[in-house]
Amino acid sequence: MLSRPLLLPTLPLAGIAFLAVIGLAACDGSNYRRSGGQWTHGDVRFTPQHPASFEPLDARFARDKERGYFRGAEIEGSDGANFVVVSDNEARDRNSVYHCDTYRNAQEYWSIQYLRIVRIEGADAATYGTLGKGYARDKHRVYVDGMPFTVRDPASFEPLEGDFGRDAERGYYARMEIPGSHGPSFENIDASDTAYARDRAKGYYGWRDQEHLDPTGKPRRVVRTLGGADPAMLRVLGRDYAVDARPVWHQGQVVVGADPATFAVDASYQAAADASDKSGAWSAGRRMVVAK
Repeated sequence: MLSRPLLLPTLPLAGIAFLAVIGLAACDGSNYRRSGGQWTHGDVRFTPQHPASFEPLDARFARDKERGYFRGAEIEGSDGANFVVVSDNEARDRNSVYHCDTYRNAQEYWSIQYLRIVRIEGADAATYGTLGKGYARDKHRVYVDGMPFTVRDPASFEPLEGDFGRDAERGYYARMEIPGSHGPSFENIDASDTAYARDRAKGYYGWRDQEHLDPTGKPRRVVRTLGGADPAMLRVLGRDYAVDARPVWHQGQVVVGADPATFAVDASYQAAADASDKSGAWSAGRRMVVAK
């Protein structure tokens, strides 16, 4: 077991600046402890650069007068005298911001936990602060999980539920601007089913298409505009359905032939059908044909 994990130089934003092995016993809820002059985080022993000034800041981050630490691992190049916690996974000092988390490798049967510490390239430490839900911003940019993305007005950006967000000009889904959206009126429709959103003129459905991957190998981000929807009348029914006074939508597409007045969703997940109306049963936006 390593008492001081090896730290690597800062890499570009797409890269990883730090990998260090620690044991399974160091779980997210572990705190720093000192016994007989020896510091541990979970079951991992380590020696601070300056033990006399070492102090835990929370369950994950700590500092001494020389360096900042994440789960007992020294953050190379950090300034301990000015090291402060920003969020559960972020900290900063006078010059830099660090995003810190853990991961496991499926090829190792998830048996070993690694640390990942990234110095966020270009982040302005003096103005960097958390927005919640994994988001942060500085005077130049907005970030999610330490990665920057483009918004029109960083100063007014706020995260919403279900991977949506907004600023003073536009709505966003999964860090992607929604063309033509109206930021000041952009909002979630229902906090219990966050795939649907609206602004003063339109309704939207956002999801990650698991069957089609983007160039990075991640699910493709898709936003559908609900054509003809009355955003003020939109109601989310659950199970990817929504309705206003006219159409019914499933995953943002019109359910042809559905009756809005009698359409009801089965929230039990016990039947083959997920919804019904006066004409019969529906499943995933398609009419179910009953065998005779």
